Amino acid sequence: MFLHPRDTQEVVCLADKQQISHLAYHMHYCLKHIWNKKKKRYEILKKIETIPVSRDLQEIANDVARQREQAFVHWAQTGYVKKLKAHPIGKIVHGLGAGHVRETSLTIHPVYGVPYIPASSVKGVVRHWFIEAYCDGKEENLLSHETGALVFGTQERRGVVQFHDIFLTNGLQLVPDVLTVHMKKYYERKQAATDDLSPTPVTFFTVMVSDVDIYITCDRAISLTTEQAKQLLDKAASWTISALTEFGIGSKTSSGYGYFTNIQDVTESDFLPLVKKEKEREAKKLLEEREKEQERQRQEEEARLAQLPPEERLVRQIEMLTNSQQDQEKSKSVLYQEVIAQQNKQAAQALKAYWQRIGQWNVKPSKQKQYEKVQTIRSLLES
Repeated sequence: MFLHPRDTQEVVCLADKQQISHLAYHMHYCLKHIWNKKKKRYEILKKIETIPVSRDLQEIANDVARQREQAFVHWAQTGYVKKLKAHPIGKIVHGLGAGHVRETSLTIHPVYGVPYIPASSVKGVVRHWFIEAYCDGKEENLLSHETGALVFGTQERRGVVQFHDIFLTNGLQLVPDVLTVHMKKYYERKQAATDDLSPTPVTFFTVMVSDVDIYITCDRAISLTTEQAKQLLDKAASWTISALTEFGIGSKTSSGYGYFTNIQDVTESDFLPLVKKEKEREAKKLLEEREKEQERQRQEEEARLAQLPPEERLVRQIEMLTNSQQDQEKSKSVLYQEVIAQQNKQAAQALKAYWQRIGQWNVKPSKQKQYEKVQTIRSLLES
């Protein structure tokens, strides 16, 4: 805790360690010690226990999952998104070799406090699988592979496909595990392998989850057609499925950790319906904002009209008429009656122009009512 702010040190030291939700504190700080009388120092207990996942942390993880999903839904408005659902075969270990007092660590998100696989690791394992599958296992051959260089990028340009962090939160459990090195000194090249070498158990934490969500994206702001971008994203998703199934990800893959199975593309079934709903919500919001703006402009115009003399106000009201059926009826009833009552020639000229615009000026005598109104306006204008 020495590198923490003083107030954080005080809070953590006084807190009930079992009530701390952030898993990084359990991994790095809330460690049990014993006093070694012989060496006259505190030592970390070699045996580790299961770290409980609190309800608060699970709620945070659920909120993060929803926020990420919503963020990708927004991304899909201006880009392309592919969502995969993967199921681990067993336990996952990532970041085992990172710095830790036990010399066995685990990658914990610094903000959310949950285990995760960084995007760089995801891209790295997919890229490694691609080089083995399509480039004869040679790094330099990637430059000459047009599709691979486009997806993963080169020293000169970045890749057009983005891989994202995988959060390990669904059904999360942190479970202790142990691997035993039977001839440590032999592997360290200190002495020959003999039967009297003592086994060295190494304890470490593993992650168990029910399933994970994997997101892969591609920007639209690139020199690719929609069809080309979607094809690249489909290929990247296919390579990701193969890499996680065949190579696994994280530490100890040679011992069976970090492999996935039953990886499915759920973009059509799970993700795109959310994108469609978001588009409908945005369209509705835009319509509501437009209606509010129109109502505001209407109220401002009514307030301005109220300050005008009656004659000028009538002219302005006629000039503001639209081609809607409601305005057409209004021009033939209320506004027409006001024009006649005021004997307002300027308003009569405006009404004539409006009726000409909507095709109600040069009407036949068969349309008796409108024909009579037109004649009355003519007489007013000629008087």
